[in-house]
Order: sequence, then C-alpha cells, then structure tokens
Amino acid sequence: MSIYHGIKILGIGNLVRRDEGVGVHLLRALENTLPPEIELLDGGTTGLNLLEFVENAQKLIVLDAVEAGENPGEVVVWRKEQVPYFIATKMSVHQLGFAEVLNWAKFREKYPEDIVVIGVQPQCLDWGTELSEPVQQALPAALKEISLILEEWGVTSAGSK
Repeated sequence: MSIYHGIKILGIGNLVRRDEGVGVHLLRALENTLPPEIELLDGGTTGLNLLEFVENAQKLIVLDAVEAGENPGEVVVWRKEQVPYFIATKMSVHQLGFAEVLNWAKFREKYPEDIVVIGVQPQCLDWGTELSEPVQQALPAALKEISLILEEWGVTSAGSK
C-alpha cells in the first residue's frame, strides 16, 4: 500500500458566488499535479453527502473560503483541534453543512487522524464566477501551504507531476 493511501483533499464552495468558490479553484489547480493515490474531491456545497469521504480519510486537507476576521485574501491554516466542527461554529462563509459533517464524523469516531483546513478570507460573495483580486492573488500562497502540509505528510511530489 502506498504511503499516500488515505490522504484526501476536499475543495468546497460555490463557484457562482465569487470568492466562496476559492476552495474548488484551489482543488482544480492541484489536479494532475499529485500522486494518483491522493484522492481529490470537488465537494461543492453538498454538506452531509461528504460524510463518507471524510470518514474514510486518514489525513484530510479541506480547501475553502473561511470567515476568520482577516483581511480579504489572507490565507488561514487551521490544524487538528483548531478546526471548528460544531454546528454552532461557522467554519466557512457559505455553509454549516460541512461543520455538521465534521461533527458527525467525530460523533461516529471516524474522524481523520490529521485534518487541516486551508482557507482564504473572501472579499466578495456576490453572484459571479470571478474571484476578487485579493483572493486571486492569494492562490499561490494557499497552494504553497497545501504543498507544505503534503510534504510534512511525506508526499514528495506535491505541486509537480
């Protein structure tokens, strides 16, 4: 079994609400750059339908727009205990559904052994498909954070094919 088995990356967000789709944009930037054993999933805004994906991950990176009280375009990294999983804590700007997924995974004792949320503080959540300038400019920094986490987990080809 590959050392990469059990590593999953989930991009969540709504591509038609501008910066809310940043997680999916980041996921798409990773396509074809990682070992095939690392499973990528565009989770959109599907909420509880993501429970099986989360529960089957040993190590999970979640990519999303996050409301962290930072300046637009700031990259935020939450690790393990920092990741909000209670319904009362709004993890991202677009849904409580994913917080419910994390809560259920914890409740069922099928929570990933390591979880990291790499988020970007949004500027604009209006209807549209283009990322705002600060969020667009944050993509390289967010991709670098993803690469650093994957390297920490033993993935040596993060960001290159």
